[in-house]
Amino acid sequence: FWDHGDLVQALRMYERCIELAPSSKNPSQNRLLALNYLHDVSPERVFLAHTAWAERFSQEAGKPFTDWLVDRVPGRRIRVGYISPDFFHHSVSFFAHALFQYHDPERFEVILYSNASREDEKTELFKSMVAPANWKKVVGRSAVEVANLVREDRIDILVELAGHTANNRLDVVALKPAPVQVTYVGYNNTTGLGAIDYRITDGVVDPPTQKQSFSEELVRLPGCFLCYTPPSPIPDVDPLPALSKGYVTFGSFSCLAKLSEPCCALWARVLREVPNSRLLVKNKGFASPDVQATFISRFQAYGIAEHRLRLLSLAPTSFDHLKVYNEVDIALDTFPYSNTTTSCETLLMGVPVVCLAGNTHGSRVGVTLLTAIGMEDLAVEGQDEYVSKAVRLASDLPGLAEVRRNLRPTLLASPLCDGPGFVRQKYEPALQRMWEAFCKGRPPSQQQFSATEPPDPLAPGAFAPPLPPGAPLVQCKSLVEASPAPPALLAGVP
Repeated sequence: FWDHGDLVQALRMYERCIELAPSSKNPSQNRLLALNYLHDVSPERVFLAHTAWAERFSQEAGKPFTDWLVDRVPGRRIRVGYISPDFFHHSVSFFAHALFQYHDPERFEVILYSNASREDEKTELFKSMVAPANWKKVVGRSAVEVANLVREDRIDILVELAGHTANNRLDVVALKPAPVQVTYVGYNNTTGLGAIDYRITDGVVDPPTQKQSFSEELVRLPGCFLCYTPPSPIPDVDPLPALSKGYVTFGSFSCLAKLSEPCCALWARVLREVPNSRLLVKNKGFASPDVQATFISRFQAYGIAEHRLRLLSLAPTSFDHLKVYNEVDIALDTFPYSNTTTSCETLLMGVPVVCLAGNTHGSRVGVTLLTAIGMEDLAVEGQDEYVSKAVRLASDLPGLAEVRRNLRPTLLASPLCDGPGFVRQKYEPALQRMWEAFCKGRPPSQQQFSATEPPDPLAPGAFAPPLPPGAPLVQCKSLVEASPAPPALLAGVP
C-alpha cells in the first residue's frame, strides 16, 4: 500500500498490526514515519505519538547506561560514532559523505557502526575514510551487544542517522551508550526518545518562532543544516526540453506516499493554467499498471487528460535515473512532506523546483535548500502563489533556459555543496560545543516516563479513518478465491 501511494490503507494496516502485536518494532515505527505524510493532522498530535512510542519502547529496551568510560575533559580529541543502516548508495549517504571525508582528524576521531545489510561501492568508500579498526559492522547484533560495544569504544558523541526509517538502531540509542547523543539527517521529525540530547537543524527549516515540538534540544547551524555531495558520474545537463518539444514538462520523482490528494489537486491546477503542459512522474510504484491507472484517474477527476501524464518506474542505475531529469523543465515539490535528496538531484540536473513552505520541519526542507543556493524566491507561502510561480516560470522559456544553464554551477559553488566549509566551520564546532556543555556539567538526557504503566500502543489514538461498518480491512477477493487461506490463519482476523 505504501509503495502504491495508498497512505490511508497503509496506516490502517500498521495500526491493525500494532493491535495484534503491540511489541513488534516495525509496524509502530512505520506508523510514526507515515504520520509525517498526512496533511490533515496537527503537529502536536504527531509529537505525542512519537513520545508515547518512546516511553513504551524505552521500557521494553531495558535500563540505560548512566555512566561512561570517557574522560570528561574539554579541548581534547573527541571520539564521534555514527550509527546507520544507510552506509551504501542511499539518500542519507549523500549528506553523510562530507562528515566523514572532511572531518578534522586532529580534533575528531570518527568511528562508523554500520547496520547496512546491503553493501556497494559507497560502502567501500566510507570504509576507506576511517581507520580499519573504526569500521564496525553491527548487522544482526543485539541492542545490548552493540550498546556495550559503543560504550567500550569510549564514544563521546554518538550520532544516529536514521530516526524511524528502515533498519534503524534506535534500540541501541535508547540504552544511552554515549554521554552525548545526537539525531541528524535521516528523519524529518523528532525521534521522541529522551535518551537523545540534540537534533541538528537550522533557523530556516526550524525557525525559532515555529511551534513544532521536539523531544531533543534543537541545535541550529548557521545557514543550511545539510551538505550535499553529488553522486559520480553524473550526466550532462541537456538544453531546455520545452524549446524542442513545444510544451512545458513539469516533473516529480517523489515516492507516491508523498503525493497527497491536496498535492495532486494543486498540481492539476498548475497543468490547467499552463495549456498543453505535461507532468512526468517517476517512482517505484508505477511498475504496476494498476497503480498507474489509479493515478491517472485521480488527475482525470481534476480535468487532466491521460495524454498529459507520463508515468515512469525506477531506472536501472543512478546515472540513468538522473538522465530522466533532462526531460523535465520545472519540478514541483510535494507537501506537506517536501523532498530532500530528490530536490538536490533536481537542482543538480538544472531543473528549478517550486516549493510550498509549511509550518513543520518536513514541510520546510525545500525552503532551506533553495535559500542555501540563493533561489529562495522559488519557495512560496500559499497555494495560489505556488501556481503563480510555476506559471511564471513556464511562460518565460528564454529565462527558464538561462536558469537551466546556470543552475548546476550555482549549486556546486553554493554552501550546500561546500563540504570542507560545512564540516569545519559549522558542523564540527556544534559538536565541540555539545561536548564542552557535557564537560561543564550539562546532565545527559534520559528518558522520562509519565506513568509506571507504558502508554497504549496506539496513543494518542488511531490516526487512520475508520472503515465503514462491515467493510473488510483488505479487499482482495480475487486472491482469496485463487488461493484460499487456511481457517486457522484467518482466525481472529476481522
